[in-house]
Amino acid sequence: MKNKSIQPIVVNATALSSGGGLSILRQFIDNIPADFCARWLIFVSPDIEFVNSNPNIIIQPIEGVKGLAQRFIWDAYGLKKWLKVNNITPTACISLQNTSFRAGNKSTKHFIYYHQSIPFCKQRWNPFKKQERNLWFYKNIYPFFVKLFLKKRSQVYVQLDYIKQGFIKKFHLCSDNIKVFTPDVKLNTSSKPDITPTSDYINLFYPASSLFYKNHRVVAQAVSRCQTKVKFYTTTSVPALNCVNTVQLGLLQPAEVQWMYQHCDALVFPSYIETFGLPLIEAALTGLPIIAADLPYAHEVLAGYEGAHFVAHDNPKAWMEAITLLEKGKRHTPINLSERPGWKELFEDINNTIQTS
Repeated sequence: MKNKSIQPIVVNATALSSGGGLSILRQFIDNIPADFCARWLIFVSPDIEFVNSNPNIIIQPIEGVKGLAQRFIWDAYGLKKWLKVNNITPTACISLQNTSFRAGNKSTKHFIYYHQSIPFCKQRWNPFKKQERNLWFYKNIYPFFVKLFLKKRSQVYVQLDYIKQGFIKKFHLCSDNIKVFTPDVKLNTSSKPDITPTSDYINLFYPASSLFYKNHRVVAQAVSRCQTKVKFYTTTSVPALNCVNTVQLGLLQPAEVQWMYQHCDALVFPSYIETFGLPLIEAALTGLPIIAADLPYAHEVLAGYEGAHFVAHDNPKAWMEAITLLEKGKRHTPINLSERPGWKELFEDINNTIQTS
């Protein structure tokens, strides 16, 4: 790929190989405008595959950047060296994985897509407890890596305003340099899973991983106290949740999740650590009633949606009371996202920034 005439926009995404991070990467590539007058060089993990028909996009897999130390070496030295060996001077540098990287020169514009909320959480964790160790790291050590290559002129993109405010306070970046854009939220065609919700019960649905901060237990405790007929359907397989009124479905495909939105009576979302909470929007787009944790991310994601009810995330009694008030088959006017800036506006901002810098 040695060509002195190539001056692409360089995108670093080597750490995004699963979960929400991979969704961001795929959405980013899918939404690159066909008429964007630039070439794109996107560094990715070799573990994933892409279908790319845009001739202006080069997908470059990079081996050996999985561990924290390897990622740091790549961000600090490896990426810049790769560009130098291939005689490439980037037009701009974009990181899709929270931390920036060394590349380009003093005039090169740097963009960061930031999607990690843990450094802004009030909770504290113990590094000597296995299940809390990663959270402790992201709250106490990870901010060092965010700051390391952060420049005063860096442009930062976030998904919610509460993340923007946390970033300003934590990293002291000018408010004008941080902008909020909503990720893509698309409803899939539905496909029935192996189980059907019980028709004479109030059926609750919670699509989430088994991480402890997803807080399944508060809903399970609330359901066990309910005097009415309630079933709690989860996409986890956690032995501690085994009880009469909880059904653990295991991992569902997106189409099956969509079917559950259409056939259950409410989404419950008690998680107390979230950057966006995609199921909240997905459910609100179907008009499904939602009981969510009374936390900033949920209020902001569901702003303007009449079907949302907010409950303290650590209060089983309050969850029980909210569940008891649910009506079988109730639906609301779907949430309207048309006024929220998304990928189109993000790429317009990148283009305008590059053109005026």
